Amino acid sequence: MSSSESNSIGCSLLIDLKGCPELKKLKNGTQYLVDVVNDPSILFKDSVGNKKEMKFKKNCTVTITLEKILYNRDDVTIKSIQ
Repeated sequence: MSSSESNSIGCSLLIDLKGCPELKKLKNGTQYLVDVVNDPSILFKDSVGNKKEMKFKKNCTVTITLEKILYNRDDVTIKSIQ
């Protein structure tokens, strides 16, 4: 995990991963490269089952494990969706 991925949100189900190519496999998950040119987003259900969308403000990386998404708070916005 890179030091920039200092925040996490529970993820019970990864629904869709758009515009985020895999960067590398880690022991605890997979790191993805985020390039805002590709209009990236991550759709997932949080730990209590609410559907959320993660959109990105700038280029960064995120790591997705079996239970959570690790990210830098300054790089993303997370909103609930129906």
